[in-house]
Amino acid sequence: MISRRAAAALMIAGVLAACSNVPEVRPSCVETGCGPHGKCSITGPEPVCECELGYAGPTCAVCAPGFQDDDGNGFCSGACADVTCGPHERCSAQSGRPVCGCVVGYSRPEEGGRCVFTGGPVDPSFTDPQPDGWVTSGGATIERGNPPDVRGGDGWARMNGAAEVSQSFEMPTFADAEPLAVEIELACSRVGACDSVDSGFALAFDGRLLERPLPLGVTPDPQTVRACLGEAAFGRRLQFGLRTFPAGELVRPRFADAFFGRVQFVPSPECAAPGTVKNGDFEAGAWEHGPGVVYVEESGTRSAHLTAVCNVMEAEIRTAISVPTADSLPRPALAFSLDGARSVEVGVRIDGRLVGLVPASGAEGKAVVCLPEWTRGHTFDMAVSVESPGACTAGTSGTARVDDFVVISDPSCVDETVPNGGFERAGVVTWTGRALGGRRVVTDPAAARSGAAYLEVRADARLATGTAPLRAPDAVGGAALKLWYRLPGTAVASVGADVAPTPRSAVPLPPSPVWRPWRVCLGRHAWGRRIETAIAVEPAPSHGEGPPSALDVDDLEIAPDPSCPLE
Repeated sequence: MISRRAAAALMIAGVLAACSNVPEVRPSCVETGCGPHGKCSITGPEPVCECELGYAGPTCAVCAPGFQDDDGNGFCSGACADVTCGPHERCSAQSGRPVCGCVVGYSRPEEGGRCVFTGGPVDPSFTDPQPDGWVTSGGATIERGNPPDVRGGDGWARMNGAAEVSQSFEMPTFADAEPLAVEIELACSRVGACDSVDSGFALAFDGRLLERPLPLGVTPDPQTVRACLGEAAFGRRLQFGLRTFPAGELVRPRFADAFFGRVQFVPSPECAAPGTVKNGDFEAGAWEHGPGVVYVEESGTRSAHLTAVCNVMEAEIRTAISVPTADSLPRPALAFSLDGARSVEVGVRIDGRLVGLVPASGAEGKAVVCLPEWTRGHTFDMAVSVESPGACTAGTSGTARVDDFVVISDPSCVDETVPNGGFERAGVVTWTGRALGGRRVVTDPAAARSGAAYLEVRADARLATGTAPLRAPDAVGGAALKLWYRLPGTAVASVGADVAPTPRSAVPLPPSPVWRPWRVCLGRHAWGRRIETAIAVEPAPSHGEGPPSALDVDDLEIAPDPSCPLE
């Protein structure tokens, strides 16, 4: 007979045996939810989803790094990061797979060929009017066919007086594009003149004007002119136009109109890239130059040596400069190395306008010339010359060595409608006037109208070119040159200002022994244009009592003025 203790032991053993026969619970893929792009796998204590190539995540529901679903169709394919496109192409995955396509303004003339520039103005030859093509204003008309008073071409834009043709179109960024130029065919309706318009015309980029002269001796046969495009023409929907201005009142009758027969954007490798001076270090070859210029190899680098002969020759070199926009480079300036005798100045002219005269110090140094507001975003011809300041002895010469021209940002450069109009920046002259002692900056805070300096003029002088502002929609007055002056009664002086390069007749200044404000109205066609200031002084004899009297000027600016006519 089994004892109670033994029976209890047998019962426990039976329970344990029964429990050992319960089936083991194993990991299952039944409810993993790997989705259509994953497969469940059990290689450990828990089931996992093994994703197809291109998919990731716990349930393979997202695209893996390097893949995308930009079209939102639920399928992941390769991303643009792994694709290398050709010149003027950008990758897009909007179709569901990465594809290289031509950027704005470019297309493939042949299937599988390279992208070439086909952008710019619609209907460049004025032969196929389109809804998104040319719009005319003022004295502008578009004439299809060959007008009887000019030769060549199938369509023309006729410009009489104040006139404009314009249109807007998308432009690629410069990084996606290449250097481009606008190529223009010009003709006149009478041999030798286009006298219904001023001496030049303007290229308008979103309202900013880049003025170009009409070629001398324009004939009924079209001539082609070219202007490189600067940064202001790229990376936006560009409002582009050609604008002419009325000729002077002395031209009568006005019967010779200007004609534009083709306005086309074309690739132009010789144009400088934005923010650069073309071949600024001379290593790729010489700039254009005249007599008195040699290029010298020294210590593995190349520089230009310019020699001027007093009253005989000014040595000059020329290249292209492309000034960036203010958004790309605030306070732009031209910097270069300069080594020359104290007897010379190095002049920098952009598009024929003086932007700075740098006196040489007799030792090697760095010169910095602020670039005026009107240069921003455009490309220009730049000339660098060696000149003799003031008077010099006939036949004497001076030499300067220049090198390493670059565009930089300089904190001392500020946006001014008249460059250095307060004369506070020392070391760089922004005016001309060759008479000995004819002009100088006087540093005297007690005598200046404001700041620490002012300009003293004892002979004729011409100030650096300024810029009239764009006309504001709510403008209540016309553009004006404003300044402060001080003039003793013993001197006769006048100030004139107008659209460069032809200042209007100078206006006499009333004598004033103390600082007095003055303004010169610029005319209704001055908005947005370059303005040049001319100062003339006829000093009275001093009768041996000190130097002849002078005109002092300070705080020049170009701004709207309610007293100037708006129209």
